[in-house]
Order: sequence, then C-alpha cells, then structure tokens
Amino acid sequence: MTTRNSTLDNAKAFAIFVVVLAHVLRNGRYFTYFVPAAVPVFFMLSGFTYRHAASFFSFLEKKIRTIVIPYLFAGIISILIFSFLGKFASKTLGEDISTTNILPNIGYMLYGSGKNGHMKWNNSLWFLPCLFVVMLLVYVIEAIVSIVKQNRFHRLVLRLSLCLFCLAMGLYINKKLGSASLPWHIETALCNVIFTEIGLIIAPRVMAIDSANNSKLKKCLCFIAFFILAIALSYYNGETSARTDEYGRSFVLYLLSAVCFALAYLYAGSLIGNSISAIGYVGMNTLPILLWNKYPVILLQTVMGKFTKVLSEPSTPAALIAAVVPSIIAIIICLIAGKIQQVILPVTIGRKPLQASK
Repeated sequence: MTTRNSTLDNAKAFAIFVVVLAHVLRNGRYFTYFVPAAVPVFFMLSGFTYRHAASFFSFLEKKIRTIVIPYLFAGIISILIFSFLGKFASKTLGEDISTTNILPNIGYMLYGSGKNGHMKWNNSLWFLPCLFVVMLLVYVIEAIVSIVKQNRFHRLVLRLSLCLFCLAMGLYINKKLGSASLPWHIETALCNVIFTEIGLIIAPRVMAIDSANNSKLKKCLCFIAFFILAIALSYYNGETSARTDEYGRSFVLYLLSAVCFALAYLYAGSLIGNSISAIGYVGMNTLPILLWNKYPVILLQTVMGKFTKVLSEPSTPAALIAAVVPSIIAIIICLIAGKIQQVILPVTIGRKPLQASK
C-alpha cells in the first residue's frame, strides 16, 4: 500500500480550490490571473508522482482506467444533463451555446477539445484528455531518457531538450491553427508536458522540504516569498487561458509563475501537514471535484441571487471574497458525489472494483 504524502495532497487541495474559485468567478481579472495557479500546477504535481513503467501496455491500462474512463463517464452524464437543462442555464447565465443535441456533443466529447465552446456541457473536462496526452508524452520522453543510464547531467539535458522541442511544436501548431484545435488537446499537451517533466526533475529536492532541518519559520517565509513572486509574475504576464493556449506576454513568465505557485502550495502544504485532515482529504479526491464542479457552481450561480449579483462584476475584490463560500460548498457537493461513485461505480472514478470476498 502506497503511503500518502500530506504535503503533496495539501498542495493538490489548494490547486483544485483555485480551479473551482475561478469557475465560480467565470471570467474577469482574477479568473485569468488564477490560470497559472491551477492548471499548470496540476501538470507539475503529476510529475511528482510519476513512476516510469517498464511495460507500455500496463502504463496505458492504468491511464485509461484513471483518466479516460472517468472522462467518458462524466462526459456522457454531462451531455445528458445538458440536453435537458443547457438552454435554461445558458439563458440564466447569459452564455452562448453551440447545441444541446446529444449526438453532436458526444462527437465533441470523443474529439476531446474544449476550444470553440464545444464542451459547454462541462468545460472542466477538457483537462483530462489533455492530461492523458501529456502522460503519453512523458512516457515517451522517459523511455528515451532511460537509454542514457550513466550520466545524470546528460539525462537532465536530454529531458529539457525534448521538452523544449515539444513546446516549440505546440506553440507553432497553435500559431498555425489559430482558433482550431487538434483532438484531445494535443497542441496544449505539447506545450504543457514541460510542467510535468519539471515536477519529475525537482521532486526529490522539493519533497525534502518536509525535512526536520526546515523550521516552520523557514517554510512560512518560503511560502510567502514564492506566493508573492507568483502573483507578481502572473500579474505582469497578463491574461492567460490554459484551455485555449493563451499564455500572456511570454510563456517563460507563465512557466515561472506556475512553478512559484506550485512551490508556494508545497511549502504551505508542508506547514499544515496532517493537522487539517479536511484539506488533505480534498487533495486525495481532486478527480470528482474536477468531474462535477460545473453543476454545483451553476446551481449556486443561478439559485443564489445575491451571489449572482455580486459576481456580475468578477474583477472586483468583493466578487473574489463572495466566491469563496460557494467554492467550498461546490467542493463539498463534489466530494459527496465522488463518494457515491466510489461505492456504486468505482471504475467511473478510476478505482478498481472491490474484489468479492471468498
């Protein structure tokens, strides 16, 4: 049985909270500045737990079970709900939708791209096909790197060179495609595989922050420093969107702000440790929050009139503060949904079915 790392779980909890907070805000200044604090951080944290499998097929089976099946299940359920309630939600929230018909939306789901408004039934799900492609790219990179068995520096240079090659390809494809997209966000995955590889590279050193040599004061100061630096870099970089491959003034600034956010979360997570079990529990169950946060968020936006009114100006500090409580409520609802999934259909949430006792 694998031992959970509380620092990593807490960091994931902070990142998923920012995701939900951004979805409650929907747009505006804070929404766009939150992007480096969420999506690339998840790609990076996935590198911390990556373990290269000798067999590609066992690796593929695991990723299909933990990423593809939950994506397809949540997609189909979302499309069915959207076919009944999509027009009502669109009218209430003032958002345009392409279609509520089931068959076209299933086609969009299989194509796996959230660009051009084709995943309005559950925009959050774009991340999963993109993550799947990122994991495939990481496997290929690590398989190539494993050939260089002796020199650690050469392996590092090779990793970074392959990541930069992928990034250059991704940025070039995005420039050529314009508003178009490739299946399963291939172009986005090419740009973001560097985050997962960075996570894989720095994991041994960063996880040492839990060492007894690091005092709470040192961790607190590091958290504050990285968080302030992350916000400053994100602010200077300007508006970004991971789903549509908009990286602000510079991808370098986008990358640096994401790395700083990830380090800030990790230091904060180390400070908390196991002292607040609720945060760790959220971090251990980010998948159901990703799958279902759209629905409690929309419910809160449409039913709770006071929040809807405040959130009509999402770039204001008042909107940011008002979005905190709905975000927490949405996360709790998603965790309950995830628990039900785990009991009834564990395979739809990436878990293996419990073996019947003999």
